[in-house]
Amino acid sequence: MEGTVDPSHSRPRTKIVAHKHDGSLVKGYLDAPAPTLESLFARSYEPFPEMLQLRDVSDSQHHGVNIADLKAVFYVKEFDGSKHYNEVKIFANIPLIQGIWVQVKFRDGEYLEGVVHNSIHHLVEKGFFMKPPDPESNNEMVYVLKKSVTEYRVLGVRANY
Repeated sequence: MEGTVDPSHSRPRTKIVAHKHDGSLVKGYLDAPAPTLESLFARSYEPFPEMLQLRDVSDSQHHGVNIADLKAVFYVKEFDGSKHYNEVKIFANIPLIQGIWVQVKFRDGEYLEGVVHNSIHHLVEKGFFMKPPDPESNNEMVYVLKKSVTEYRVLGVRANY
């Protein structure tokens, strides 16, 4: 996801939907480009911030969201996905994407599958980025907070040697 450009600031605006532990959602814009698997593989590592500075959906106010309150951060194409689209939540076959194919189960019972970058950072940091299996999904990338996860299963690995 490239993010849209805010003409008043000439910076990328990335749409996110933050899922809180209590089930509520916080929607807003980050003034930063959205992560992609390519950017995660290519760039030097930067820790995820403790506080997300978001502009609300109406683009009128900034507010902080503490990641300690969050289950996961979804980088999305649109704030409201299609209610008629049946998202594919698991890979039918081993993914063609380089990385570690994982399945996570959250404390609230939700399962997600995706591909994570094969590096030490997803093991030692408070969370990790995961690319969901459905390219047609509204979700482009997910930042999973490990404290919200009750199960983490490695389903496969794809690497270039």
